[in-house]
This record gives sequence, C-alpha cells and structure tokens, in this order.
Amino acid sequence: MNNFTVLPSSLAYLFGDVLKALFPTQSRLSFGEKLPCRDVKVKRKDLAKAMVLTAFVHLARQGHLTLTLSKKGRIIKRKFVLAARSGSPAGGFGGLEGQLMGVVRKDPKHNDVASVVWRLWSDDVTDPFGDVLHMGQAYLRGQGYFSEGERRGIAKILGKKLVPECDRILALQGEASLIQDMIAAFRAEQPELYVQLWKDVGKGIASRQEASDDDVDFDS
Repeated sequence: MNNFTVLPSSLAYLFGDVLKALFPTQSRLSFGEKLPCRDVKVKRKDLAKAMVLTAFVHLARQGHLTLTLSKKGRIIKRKFVLAARSGSPAGGFGGLEGQLMGVVRKDPKHNDVASVVWRLWSDDVTDPFGDVLHMGQAYLRGQGYFSEGERRGIAKILGKKLVPECDRILALQGEASLIQDMIAAFRAEQPELYVQLWKDVGKGIASRQEASDDDVDFDS
C-alpha cells in the first residue's frame, strides 16, 4: 500500500471531502453522506465514484494496471478508458482494490472501465452507489476501524449498526493529503483520461441499478 496505512479507496470514503475540488462534475440529485467522526457531508454518488476512481488510480500508480484512453465506433467515435493488467499480480490487496483486480480479465478488450465496475456485482441491486460505500465500510471494519453496536427500539429490526472507532479513524486524517496529491498528480498528467475515468466509473456503478418503472436517474 506504499505510504498508506489502509487502502486509498477507504481513505477516499473517510475523507472524501478533501477530494471534492478534484471531482470533474458533481451530482445534482444525490443525498449527502455524513463522513465518519466528522460533521461533514459529501454527495453519496460522488463519494462512491471517488472511491472507485481512487482505487483505479492507486492500482495504476502501483503498476498493477495500465489505464489508457481509447475510442470505438465507425462513424461517431466514443471515448472510454481501458484497464489492462500489468506487472506482478496484485495479491493480498483486499478491499475495493482487490475486488477490482479480481474482475479485470486477462483479455484487455473486455476491460473497459465501465464493464470492470459492472462486474463488481453478480446481479443488479437497489442501491449500487450505497453498495460501494458499504464495501469500504466492510474493509475498514475488518481492519478495526468500525465495530458492531446494538440498535435501540424499533430500529433493532435492522440488525446491528456499524460504530466508527473515531480515535483510530481521525488518526488517519494526515493521510488524506496523500490521496489528494495522488489524484491531483494523475489528473495533471492525464487530464482527458481522468475526466473519462470519472464518467466511466459512474456509468459502471449506475448500470447496476435495478430497473424500476418509477425510477428516473438524472445523474448517471
């Protein structure tokens, strides 16, 4: 993980507010997600996209993936980002980074980023953006940054709740600047690819939204 105590995607979840200035676009219709242990909110769709984008950038920086901007289409050329395995296998990552490496196929023609993200799920779900946040929480719980607590009253039917270990989480705050610097450097080096990566990540997550006759999504 280089200089990171925990995976960069999980740092993006905990301290996504420091990345807001680097978001190419921001969702118009999305609920705010309160970040653990601080009175700060980030739109949950943007936070989920930031987590996945951070994971891709970290894997590329570590030499496990190569990200390239490609085009396809005979008349109207459509841009997309292609992810290809490179270097040594990314063993022992866990978390969102490990899940992404697990669905990147050997044949790069199947690895446009939107399809790679789509393969994080085995089926469509009611809230794919929320699922991404839960992936980050699950990893952090395994690392001891969350514990389980009991709910009170009627809320007990929802099962146990996750309780952030704030002393441990806030001790990671200094590393927020590291992911900010990593993402900013990537954007500066490959600005067009960076914007397309953000779009493709959002497209991949949104494509796992369960279809509903009543749903209208303005932010995909």
